[in-house]
Amino acid sequence: MTGEKNCALKRGRRVVSYAAVILPSLALGVLAMIAGGVSLMLWGQQIAAFVVFALLAAVVGRSLCRVPDAVCAAVLVLVLFATLFGAEAGGARRWLDLAVFNVNAAMLVLPALLILLGGMELPYPVLLCAGVILALQPDASQLTALCAAAVPVLWRHRRKRIWNAAAILVLAACMLRGYTIPVTIEPVSYCEGVLALLGGLSPALMAAGALSLALVPALFACRFRRERAVPLLSLTIYYAVTMLFALSGEYPMPFMGFGLSPIAGYWLAYLLMPDSAEAK
Repeated sequence: MTGEKNCALKRGRRVVSYAAVILPSLALGVLAMIAGGVSLMLWGQQIAAFVVFALLAAVVGRSLCRVPDAVCAAVLVLVLFATLFGAEAGGARRWLDLAVFNVNAAMLVLPALLILLGGMELPYPVLLCAGVILALQPDASQLTALCAAAVPVLWRHRRKRIWNAAAILVLAACMLRGYTIPVTIEPVSYCEGVLALLGGLSPALMAAGALSLALVPALFACRFRRERAVPLLSLTIYYAVTMLFALSGEYPMPFMGFGLSPIAGYWLAYLLMPDSAEAK
């Protein structure tokens, strides 16, 4: 019983530490939305998503990491692929319509997918499928983040020169397509513009919002420094690139403003991450 209790306490502390990393940006985003007159139905969903997914992580732990990587990767790629048959907005098909709300599939899937890619002996099929789908959606920010985060994965397999060369060529072509297709999606103040809403309240709050976003890649960077695991470096790069794009005001602001997908994707990655990422 003592051993089980210690494991439960350890799991609880781990969930709390991961929750604490995104709580500042979530709280500042909710504050900006309330001050901007956004309805309770929107900012309330952010709080509810945070609580629900954190509790789910505490209950489930990391049991999903016991599922074979190939199975998990196939499911995640299929979720990403399903967007191609979804509703179009501004020339893009990035969302899954779940009746109650829409989900940005890339933000939901990619963090977890990067954990799996870091442990695969042959990650190229999954990586290239994801890149092609993002180019067809298109989603330049998530595509760039994926390509940048794939660098540690390709470096891990640097002896497979032909495979790496082919992967780089395909990903480069995907990025070219992603940037050349015009997408006319109007930014929304309580999503892409939430940092500007904070700036309207106070320059200090705007600076705090930007710094709070940096906590997420900092978390994975610190873990990578200790464990030297490829998935942790990939997640560091992914979140850093995603947040740089978000700061431009043309892409959704992760963990700030309206959007369940970044929160769900963060916790999904947690559920797939082994206790020690060294195995990856």
